[in-house]
Amino acid sequence: MISDRGPDTDATVVRYGLRWLLWTLPLVVLMGATSVGAVLLVFLERRLYGLLLLPGLVWSVLALRTALRRSRLVTVLDAHGFWVLRGRKTALVPWDSLAGVGLYWTRVGRARVCTVELCPRGDIDRDDAVLWEFVRDAAPLREGLPRLRHRIDVLRFPKVYDAALRRWAPPGLWFGWVEQPGSYVGQPDRAGHRQRTRAARFTRPEP
Repeated sequence: MISDRGPDTDATVVRYGLRWLLWTLPLVVLMGATSVGAVLLVFLERRLYGLLLLPGLVWSVLALRTALRRSRLVTVLDAHGFWVLRGRKTALVPWDSLAGVGLYWTRVGRARVCTVELCPRGDIDRDDAVLWEFVRDAAPLREGLPRLRHRIDVLRFPKVYDAALRRWAPPGLWFGWVEQPGSYVGQPDRAGHRQRTRAARFTRPEP
């Protein structure tokens, strides 16, 4: 939910977007440089199969765009809840609105993927201006929890969230670490979000 207040002064601040950018940038640069070099080399030899290398370059551009877009995103945890700050927009997921909070994890090859799971007591706004991209529709951890929840991919820096959640999440909410199948992470419902927000604008009543 959008909040008109801010976090407490003793809150734990995690510069999510900056961490994401610093983790992604070396991979993007390496992948992009390799793809550009390979494409140029192949085209200089006049071999059309150089087109097969273009997806790597496209992936690099898209990954860099995503990382730059997220670079201003900050997450904050305090006694009130889990905050997400994006520029001037501030959203709060209060602890008392949740039925469970913890970390899911799985292994993809040798890497470990981790996500923060914020499981609500009831319905959530899946088109919230700040939080919509973190909404996932997935099987609940236990009976009584809704399918929709906020899932935040914390990549290679889960320990900082583990420490922050253990400090700030009420003991009754914290369910710790739970292993999941490799396909669990999912993607935001971008098409549905665009469709619903577009429909809302067209159906908005006149003042």
